[in-house]
Amino acid sequence: MSKKITPMMQQWHDCKKKAKDALLLFRLGDFYEAFYDDAKLLAKDLQLTLTKRGDIPMSGIPAHTAESYIEKLIHKGHLVALAEQVEDPKDVKGIVKREVVKRISPGCVYNPNLLKDKSYNFFAALVFEKKKFALSLLDLSTGLFQCLEVDSEKSLLEELSKTCPSELLISKRFEKHFPSLLEDIQISTNTKICVKETYHFDPILCEDFLKDQFNMPTLDGFGLKDFPLAITASGALLTHLKNELFQELSHVKSLKPLTTTSYLSLDQTTLRNLEILSPSTPSSKPLLEVIDCTVTPMGARLLKGFVTHPLLDETSIQDRLNATEELLGFRPRLDLLDNLSKIKDLERLLTRIETKHHSPQDVWALKESLVPLPDISNTIQKLSHPLFERVRFNLKDLSALTQLIENTLTENPPAKNFTGNLIKKGIDSRLDELKSLKENSQKFLLKYQERLREETGIKTLKVSFNKAFGYFIEVSRGQSKNMPSSFHKRQTLVNNERFISDELQKFESDILNAEENISKLEMQLYSELRHSILTYNQALRDVASAIAHLDCYLAFSELASQKGYVKPQVDASDTLHIERGRHPVIEKADPSLNFIPNDTLLDSSDRLFLITGPNMAGKSTYIRQVALITIMAQIGLYVPAVKAHIGVVDKVFTRIGASDDLSKGQSTFMVEMTETAHILNNATHRSLVILDEIGRGTSTYDGISIAWSVAEYLLKTPSKKSKTLFATHYFELTEMEGKIPGAVNYNISVKETENGIIFLRKILKGAADRSYGIHVAALAGLPKEVLTKAAAMLKSLEKSPQATKNPKNSLEPSLFDLPLKKDQKVLDKLKKLSIDHLSPMQAFEALRDVLQEI
Repeated sequence: MSKKITPMMQQWHDCKKKAKDALLLFRLGDFYEAFYDDAKLLAKDLQLTLTKRGDIPMSGIPAHTAESYIEKLIHKGHLVALAEQVEDPKDVKGIVKREVVKRISPGCVYNPNLLKDKSYNFFAALVFEKKKFALSLLDLSTGLFQCLEVDSEKSLLEELSKTCPSELLISKRFEKHFPSLLEDIQISTNTKICVKETYHFDPILCEDFLKDQFNMPTLDGFGLKDFPLAITASGALLTHLKNELFQELSHVKSLKPLTTTSYLSLDQTTLRNLEILSPSTPSSKPLLEVIDCTVTPMGARLLKGFVTHPLLDETSIQDRLNATEELLGFRPRLDLLDNLSKIKDLERLLTRIETKHHSPQDVWALKESLVPLPDISNTIQKLSHPLFERVRFNLKDLSALTQLIENTLTENPPAKNFTGNLIKKGIDSRLDELKSLKENSQKFLLKYQERLREETGIKTLKVSFNKAFGYFIEVSRGQSKNMPSSFHKRQTLVNNERFISDELQKFESDILNAEENISKLEMQLYSELRHSILTYNQALRDVASAIAHLDCYLAFSELASQKGYVKPQVDASDTLHIERGRHPVIEKADPSLNFIPNDTLLDSSDRLFLITGPNMAGKSTYIRQVALITIMAQIGLYVPAVKAHIGVVDKVFTRIGASDDLSKGQSTFMVEMTETAHILNNATHRSLVILDEIGRGTSTYDGISIAWSVAEYLLKTPSKKSKTLFATHYFELTEMEGKIPGAVNYNISVKETENGIIFLRKILKGAADRSYGIHVAALAGLPKEVLTKAAAMLKSLEKSPQATKNPKNSLEPSLFDLPLKKDQKVLDKLKKLSIDHLSPMQAFEALRDVLQEI
């Protein structure tokens, strides 16, 4: 016979069904309790005591410190559901009603302790149709809601690597069709995948939900007419958040479509290789961190968007550069920075107030953030660039709101709402009376006693209190006849009579309920203040946007001022000319070192630099710095150089380093070839391509063949004539100069001394004369006997007949110096090749077949 379930546990079971797969925290008085497996999980992950009620495992956390515990659970990847008491226990006979009011996941966080100030916390949704993908992104903590459509997995991964959502909502259909893509997404972004039934992504239902959310008959006003797939993704996301996670969405007021065609394309590999968002080692810093001089969280988040989405339109780039130039000559610039630094996270403060996830301290922080606005507004009146006109337009006058908060709340209000020290004196006379009563109850009783003695003439009259009868007025039995007729007898004693007056009865009611009434009145007044704040919500969001943009422009000028960067010339030309350019990150890493600058000139004549020289000489640093300077210029930043002329590029591609992709069973060479194929298939004549040691993941002959073919393809294919920096150890490639127009040899100079070699870090025209491999091995600390043996072998090999034919590389004959055997089969095979219709990989394979028959 099954045990009877108590009403409270039946309530828990009902809530657990609604909580689904979330760990349920069930409110019981001053604690949140967990039962059964939830209790075991809670106790294990938070190191709490696991107890039992009968045979039911249970564990709990105090309600007043619940946020810190929930924070730890979210960090551990758990979904947490809160079941709250939705009735006042004083008003209920029997069990208090409880309901699941929210489910908290990594993408549904408002607590500032769980959020990164400088990054958005996106919850994303992903859908596909035919060959197109749609991505929707919502940051609940700010209300930012965006969507876009892309036409390839690579483009999708590119956007996800820039936004790194905390959670990603997909359908079971998507999970079935793209298991490999999902694996790539999780590896690159570490996002939590949430899979729902496919019917949740019904296009009509999703569009209808969005129309209801925005209270609009059509979504065309948001510019979504040509984004049907993005509408589905966005509607599915909001539906999930509201119906499954019970999230408040009233602050989500618009949906902005994005297009990737307006921005310089930076794929996932380029972001990683150039260390734009994250460093390759714990000791290094990414570009974003090095250039970030913002002083507000809103500005920092906007700057990250600028960095991941450099501009293509030279007019927009020039606007940012000109605004920076004006600020550099603006005397009150530092005063502006000082005022901006006093502003807290307006976006997230407002959202917490809108969604009731706030405390009185958040409201006070909002007020403190509004105080500097008049000074900022007055100061920027003197700036003339149109970008500052937009800032001025959005800097609304919020002095009335500032005054309202300051006049209503006590200074440094409590973190919680129920302490009785929330509302200032003078706002409500009844509240003032109650507070005064609570604070001065003894004084009131003494004054009241003195007044009654004078009015009655009874000098022995006393006003007293006891727990049994409450407050009373006591006189001797002989004096009782002199008491006012309006007084009521409360108790008769042997020698005394006790009375109560209407005034004292009111005092008794007030004083006994003062704390509760103070709390109710303060919460009512505080709620009215919150509603008043919300009438300014659009103005506050405009101000937050203005402050974010002004912060970014000031950060641009501060970066230029601190680092000595220069204003680049950016236009639609085909020129990439940098004089004495420097690597922004390496230069910052150790300012005491004298960074060696280098020049670059790529244009319609010289399109591909073949850069040779020993390892560690600086080839990789040089090619990276050219890419970073180009990207910085198109962000609208001043750049680390003496002079720079940047013709706008549409894409930056990189193939740097070698690593196996063990998760996919791919070798170093396969990874290298996959990335190279992506570059060759997507580069245009407006692109910048950075290649480092192509072909080294296979045999020497194969590697040289592939490297040569890649370079030739980028030089000769009309639509692919990208500006290219090609660092290599294959000296055979230097023969391209003079044979293929556009190829130019450069080398990193080295000084040889009696004690070894010195890297001069200077790039010079011409090919390197040797690789200095043994010298580099000595610098790396190889044992002396190994170095001696290697030097002897090298000397012997250099005297061999092969070395005489090919002095550039004593170990291998040059592929292009080898005479072909007059083998008719080989010649016939070559004649049959249709060169115009071969892909790069097919050309590689054909060349490999020929080599095997030589």
